[in-house]
Amino acid sequence: MTAASWYGAKIAPLSIDHKIRGRRESFKIGTGEILSYHCPGHSPGSVVYMVKFEKIRVLFGQDVHGPLDPSLLSNSEDYIRSLKFLLSLNADILCEGHFGVFKGKKKVEAFIRSYILG
Repeated sequence: MTAASWYGAKIAPLSIDHKIRGRRESFKIGTGEILSYHCPGHSPGSVVYMVKFEKIRVLFGQDVHGPLDPSLLSNSEDYIRSLKFLLSLNADILCEGHFGVFKGKKKVEAFIRSYILG
């Protein structure tokens, strides 16, 4: 699913080198780790990534803000469940694809919670 047409863009299909299976997958990088989590709601295939390096947790959650739209096959119950899961990750930094970077656990939590509460 993509919202590229909303922006007048066309995206050609990409070849997939590795298909993530299950709800969570881990990739080691040096002394760090990248964790992939399936977080449906915005779309059925939504995925977020957590980079853990030393004591820092950086969450790449491109569509924390939604939106929920029938054309994306959004599901509001899955979306809220996924947002609550994102809170449990206790990220130090959130890189959100449309609203920028949030630094500090309290700012990350406040941004995510704002979409749970509506």
